[in-house]
Parts: sequence; C-alpha cells; structure tokens
Amino acid sequence: MIRMPILRIAYGFHGAVVGLHLVYFLLALHYGHIYNGDSFEYIHEAINIKDHFFFYSGNPALPITEEYMTLRPPGYPLFLLLTYIWGINNWMVLAWQSAISVLNIFLCRNTFMLLGYDKKYDGWLFLCLLFYPSQLIYAHLMAPDILLQTFTLLYIRYMVLFLLKKDSRYVWWMSLALIGGLFMKPVLYPYAFIHFPLIAILSLRQKTMTHTFAALLPLLCIVAYSLVNKARTGKYHFSSIQSFNAIYYYQRYYTDKVSKEKGQTYIQLERAAIVALPTFAQRYDKANERGIEILKENFFSYMPYHLGKSVLFFLETGRGELEEFTGRLTLRSIYAGEARKFSTVLRESSWKELGAYIKVNITVVIALITLLTNVLKLIGLFLFARYASVPSLVKWFLFLFFAYFALLTGPISNAHYVMPVSLAIMCGGITGYIVTFKRRTYLAH
Repeated sequence: MIRMPILRIAYGFHGAVVGLHLVYFLLALHYGHIYNGDSFEYIHEAINIKDHFFFYSGNPALPITEEYMTLRPPGYPLFLLLTYIWGINNWMVLAWQSAISVLNIFLCRNTFMLLGYDKKYDGWLFLCLLFYPSQLIYAHLMAPDILLQTFTLLYIRYMVLFLLKKDSRYVWWMSLALIGGLFMKPVLYPYAFIHFPLIAILSLRQKTMTHTFAALLPLLCIVAYSLVNKARTGKYHFSSIQSFNAIYYYQRYYTDKVSKEKGQTYIQLERAAIVALPTFAQRYDKANERGIEILKENFFSYMPYHLGKSVLFFLETGRGELEEFTGRLTLRSIYAGEARKFSTVLRESSWKELGAYIKVNITVVIALITLLTNVLKLIGLFLFARYASVPSLVKWFLFLFFAYFALLTGPISNAHYVMPVSLAIMCGGITGYIVTFKRRTYLAH
C-alpha cells in the first residue's frame, strides 16, 4: 500500500491549524493592516445600528445618501455588533473570525470525509493551507469573507447530505445557509434564482414536491428585503452595489485590452454621468442600463475575455492581498491597476532583471508556490470527478457551484472572490488524489 507522508505535530492536525491562525493573528498585530477599502463601511453600519438603529454604511457626520442605505447587506454589521455592544474592539472581532476560520476548515474537511477524504492525509491539507495565505489573511481582516465562507460551506454540506440521503430536512438547512450567505455579501444573491429551480428539478426526479417551499425561502427573503429597501430609498432592489458591477467589469476590460489610462477615463466618465442624476432610482437604473448597453456593444470581444478571466479564478494566488496585509501595497493601488503584475514582469524583463525583481519581491516566490498548489488542486478535482465513488449529481453540483463563482467574478476576480469556495476546492482536490491512490492500490492487489 502506498503511504504518503503524514504531518506529525505534537497536538496533531487540529493543533497545527490553530497554531497557524495564531501566527497570522500575531502578524496582523505586527503589521496592523487589518482594514481594506470596504471595512469602514461595515464598521460605520454596525456603529450606526448600535447608536441609532440606523442601517446605514456611510459616515453619519456627512450628508445622508440613499446608496449607503443599501450598499452593504446587514449580515456582517450585525456580526460586528455582537462585539460592539460590549465595546468597539476590532481585535476581538478578528479573534472571533480567526476561530471561525478554524471551524470552517474542520467543517469542510468533515464534509469531504463523506466523499472519500481520509484524515490520514491531513498533512496535505495543512500544506495547502500553509501555501494559501489568503485563508489566513481574510481571517484577520475586517471583512465579511470568512463569514460568507461559513455559510457557503454549510450550503455545500447540506446539499451533499441531501443528495446522499435524500432527506428533505436538508433542503431547509440549505436555504437557511443561502439566506445567511446572501445577507453577508450580494455575491450569492443571483444564486438564489438558481437554487429554487435546482431543488425543483431534483424534487421531480424524486417524485415529490415537499422541498419546494423550503427552496423558495431565499427568494421570499430577497423580495421582502427589496421591499424594505424600496420603502427606504424609493427603488425596489436588494443592494445598491448590484447595478454598478457591470461598469467595473468593463474598467478591467479597457485597462487590459487598451490601456490603464483608457480604463481610468472610462470609469471617471461613467461615474460622473451617473452621479449627476438627481434621484437614487435614476442613478441605479442608469448604471444598469449602461452595463447592458456596453455589453451589447462589446459582446463578442468582451465574452472571451470574461471567460478567460473566469478560468484564472481557479489559479488566483492572492499575492495582492498578501502585499496589502504586509503593507507593501494598498487595495486602492491594486484596483487602480498600479500594481505591476508578475506576468507583465515575465514578459518585459530579462533573466537578470527578473532575478533582481524576485529578490526584492519575496511575495512573488510565495505566489509561485501558491500557483503550483492551485494547479495541483485543479488536477485533483479532475481526479475526483473521474474516480470518486459518489453519485454523479454530487460531482455535478460541486463543479457547477465552483463555476458559478468563477463566471460571476470574471475580470474583477481577486482572492476574496475565491474565498467562499477555496476550502472546498482544496479538500476536493486532495480527495481526488486520495481516491485515485486507493483505487490504484486496490487494482495492484
């Protein structure tokens, strides 16, 4: 029998994972870069709820604008409020998030043990975590990504249990997990419109419709919350950030395909045209209309670009987040395209220049190791699809779920867009190797 090296640490795998999070917590204390471009909007909303029961993510000292009433869903601000009611201490928040990240890892591992993962190979999982710093960085950043990951992993777990055991109670838990996720970040908002027909089709296959109402719950919550937002802003919508996303997709497109200057000019003109409109409803509709209009104008040139970026979703190294965490870059410079990509350095530099660049940019070495592990994880996922002894529906669900996030993020992908499914990709890839080795060992005997 083939035996792979197993990590042996005094307190085992669980202790190693906790220790790794403790190291990053200490690094967060050392560097102090625990905020990104969105952090203060969530913090403002939590404080506004605490002091005035006002769900508003803007600074209350400035004029009130409707955009900030619905810009951030209330899930993460309410999570912050659990700490803020005792005192505003963001380090305590990060301690809770670090603990949740640890639980997420164990939750995902436990889910994939239903699909062929073997805890004898926990050493592999630890190495994947070690070489995927984004998990540890977002655990120690004032952002909702770790909480979103929790609800995503719960959704995956209950879907797997539903498909394996065909027990309708798991559909209720799936729907509740989805509701929790979409109120953390709107990235899961469109998935609610996939969740319902998906469960309806599975119900028809099982010749029962008992799951239908449970599957409808996320849509009902979206309708109810959108009605509340209409009463507050005059526009029926879930989040004010939705309508602007398409415009930002094209900023990346123009930046990569034409020039950085063209991308900046484009986004400045679009923002100016939208901001000039007098009401929130007009601004929201204008952003939506411009997104659709630009897509129609550039459809055949843009879509290959978008799909190509969606593939790169699975190879995201999180180098930008690592450099932001250590203070080498700011998030503003990353989104503005000011950070020089390693692919650009490779294309434009000689071997001597490349060596000098790597020498002063150690994060490149970490990113290359992460890239290699990402490739290995992808290979493992294909092995999982080929050899795992689980129902085909489970495999199809997992891969379509991964594809959903990849297609939705496209050119605006950074590590935090991968975070909801990063652990599932990790455990799925490792499971692929495990079931392949076990199969070959069985055939050899």
